[in-house]
Amino acid sequence: MSDSIFSGTDRREKVFKMLFSAEYNNQGEAEDIYASFFEEGEKIPQDGYVRDTFIGALNFASESDLLIEADSKKWKASRMSAVTRTILRLASYELLKTDLPPRVAINEAVELAKEFGEDGSPAFVNGILNRIAKDAGKM
Repeated sequence: MSDSIFSGTDRREKVFKMLFSAEYNNQGEAEDIYASFFEEGEKIPQDGYVRDTFIGALNFASESDLLIEADSKKWKASRMSAVTRTILRLASYELLKTDLPPRVAINEAVELAKEFGEDGSPAFVNGILNRIAKDAGKM
């Protein structure tokens, strides 16, 4: 399968699904977890974005949780739904550790929340990520 058929949104959705799965099904180093998706026959774009973002977001998860909790007012990351927490982890990594424009990272996260999250998740994700971006001087 050619990587050119995967859009940026497709790649991000794949990373989200991999991160969500990794939280429950895999233990070990990020590189090993990433490799396990290929062993299971997953159709994953073989490009730098998917690999780098998956490994980066997975390694940044603890730091992301601290940022999320600081801006979520009374919500610990562990109390959030796994979907919302995973979306926020992915987007906070993209906001703070990549060159992706902040508005794009936030908008893509909101779209993931609309597709996979529960009621109220898109607005919650948008609010948290806007505060994280502002706190980091990105907006």
